[in-house]
Amino acid sequence: MGVAASGCADDTEAPNAPAANSTAASTAASTPATPASTATLYRRVDTLCPKLDLEAIIDVLGPVGNQQDHSRTTGNTASLACTATVGRLPNGVVLTVRADIGAPGSGKLMYEGLRQAQQTSGPVTDLTDVGSAAYTYTDEATGFNVVAYEANLYLTIAAAPLRPGATLPGDLPARVTAVAASTLAALRT
Repeated sequence: MGVAASGCADDTEAPNAPAANSTAASTAASTPATPASTATLYRRVDTLCPKLDLEAIIDVLGPVGNQQDHSRTTGNTASLACTATVGRLPNGVVLTVRADIGAPGSGKLMYEGLRQAQQTSGPVTDLTDVGSAAYTYTDEATGFNVVAYEANLYLTIAAAPLRPGATLPGDLPARVTAVAASTLAALRT
């Protein structure tokens, strides 16, 4: 696993930095209180769907049906999305996973700005052990949502019922959270 040697989100000169900076970054990376800016940077992938491990949801709802990959690159930001149906009517869900991969520190900027917007429209619940920071919320249109960031990655996952108004399985939030954690791990490699 590589470590960004810069230690600073705005340092574009990191590849030419003296060896002492690499040593400092390696030492900082082994320290428990490492800031997100020294974390592994995420790289763009061609398609997101093959990177997803949906077993936690498949175990409850049934097999994956249709999957659609979407990707778009603007400047140095790649926006990747995978939409998949998991299970069938009446209990299945539409799962939408979106990963925005940009410049160092961009994940945190997106996360903080969009979290503020979400908090004004409804309650959010903090998650631990998923990325640098994460939260969940539920809304009528998109269902249950997990939002996380780490380094230059901003990740959102939404699970909405296939049948409007249907109740989502009680343990689905934990299972969607597991998909978020595994997606972060898969995109790190």
